[in-house]
Amino acid sequence: MRGNVEMVRVRLIDSGYQLAAQGRAHMPPDADAGAQLDAFERRHGPLPLSLRAFYEFVGTVDFMQSAQQLVQWDKRENAPEPVSELRYAGEYDPLVVGPLDHEDAEWDRKQGRHAWYLAPDECHKANYSGGMNYHVLLPDNGADFRIYGMICNEEDQFGDWFVDYLRETFRGGGFRGGIAIDDDEVAGRELPDLAFTRRLAVGLQEIGDERTTPEE
Repeated sequence: MRGNVEMVRVRLIDSGYQLAAQGRAHMPPDADAGAQLDAFERRHGPLPLSLRAFYEFVGTVDFMQSAQQLVQWDKRENAPEPVSELRYAGEYDPLVVGPLDHEDAEWDRKQGRHAWYLAPDECHKANYSGGMNYHVLLPDNGADFRIYGMICNEEDQFGDWFVDYLRETFRGGGFRGGIAIDDDEVAGRELPDLAFTRRLAVGLQEIGDERTTPEE
């Protein structure tokens, strides 16, 4: 998976995609990441195994597009000429997995756990007013977790599990895609239908492949 992250980062830069924070697009884990995570869990409780593995072997990621380059939908609709896909790819939920910061943890009474901020939601990533962003509820000693706050609210049946989110995101070249609407109702998520993201996805390793190891 780490190889996918680095490959997408390089391809984005080479394509002319302007990252919102190029220096933080991929921050590999520290040499003592395992010890840092152990200390975090002693203080705040267990992390889901999938998220711990991501932090320990991949690090943090931020593929958000620069607001200076991103052309939002209303401006594209009124543009005198077609806008290239590169200029609005950032509307399709680019991968962001941020560090866990205790200052951002909020107590959720309904769930009886703390909601830790992981990333902006798909709307905020594209500079639109959005929902409650993406969170992980802790403590959680499960193998994987459903992303809390995804799409509309924590009850939404189409909110991805983290591993599924990563799998689909890399199928989309580093972009999870938008909300699918059917008869004015949310019908799930769909990968971006962009030649730009399809090129980014070429040759990326499929998550779940039996050959995959955490270090990859």
